Amino acid sequence: MADIAARGVAEDHLRQRVVNRVQPDGPVSAQISSFPFLGRLLASGEISQVDVAVRDLTVRGVTFASIGVRLRSVEIDRDSLLNDRRLALKSIDHGTAVVEISGSEISRLLGVTVVLEPGQARVRVDGTLVAVSARIEGSSLVVEAGGLSLPAIEIPPLPLVSCVSGTEILAGRLRLTCEVDQVPVELAGRSVQL
Repeated sequence: MADIAARGVAEDHLRQRVVNRVQPDGPVSAQISSFPFLGRLLASGEISQVDVAVRDLTVRGVTFASIGVRLRSVEIDRDSLLNDRRLALKSIDHGTAVVEISGSEISRLLGVTVVLEPGQARVRVDGTLVAVSARIEGSSLVVEAGGLSLPAIEIPPLPLVSCVSGTEILAGRLRLTCEVDQVPVELAGRSVQL
């Protein structure tokens, strides 16, 4: 029971840390997957997985449906844990950042109706739906159709996410992803006393 309670306290603290540092418009979730939580921390100094997500966040005029990160094999600072009884995320083996933006937000930003269905994107031109492609170039989302000129959408620096590179078209939303190898600054450092 103490193990579950300690994990819950750590999750609440991670959630509150993101709220304080990001100040999102929507809810924040944080989940730690590691069993047993305390025993594994003490024995190996590692947490199996940490998932953190922010919903409905507006950054520089662009509203993102969600921004999140999944960190795997999270190393903690054992000295901080043993000496100060504080959880401090130190490093990760690997992780995945995920950003989602709704089709309606893309439509608003481009000034045309964008329809997103699994695996395909289309824009409405003169009442006709025209297939388009979506890709990341640098820090911009580029939506292209043969002969149709659309402005690029600048992806501003985002909390929890150090990069976006891959695109996946889903029903009603576009998912941007990338692999990460560091603890996001919003989650790094000392955390809750256990």
